[in-house]
Amino acid sequence: MDTVDYPRTLPWVGHLRCPHCQHPNEAWRSSGMSECFPHFYCSVCSNVVHREADKATVWDAATPELLAQVAATLPECPCGGRFVPGAGPKCAQCRQDTDLVADPVAYLHNPHMVVLDGACVFSDRRGPYRVRIVG
Repeated sequence: MDTVDYPRTLPWVGHLRCPHCQHPNEAWRSSGMSECFPHFYCSVCSNVVHREADKATVWDAATPELLAQVAATLPECPCGGRFVPGAGPKCAQCRQDTDLVADPVAYLHNPHMVVLDGACVFSDRRGPYRVRIVG
C-alpha cells in the first residue's frame, strides 16, 4: 500500500480534538474542491472509503432512502470492521468516535474527508493509501 506524506506545516493538516478525552489527533482534511463525498468511516478503526459511484447516486439529493441504498453496498474494512454511515474517525488514545457525523443523511454531501495520521483511504478510482503526517 502506498503512503502519502503530509507535512504538519500545510494548512490542511491539523488536530482533531477528541470530544471524549481531549486528545489532539493529527489529521489531514481534504479540500472542498476535491469533492470527496460521500465518504464513510469504518465502524472499528479510522479508515475511510470514498467511491465515485456513490457520488453519482447522491449528487442530486441526500435522503434516507439514498443513504440506505449506498450503505447496503459498503464494503468490509481490512481491519475486520465495516464502512458504515454514522461512524467517524477513532481517537488514537481512547478509540472513541470523534463525532464528525452528527446527521448521516446531511453528511452525504460533506466534501471534507478527515483522515487521521496512520489511517487508510480506499476508493473505486485509485489504489488504497495510508496517510502519514510528517515533519
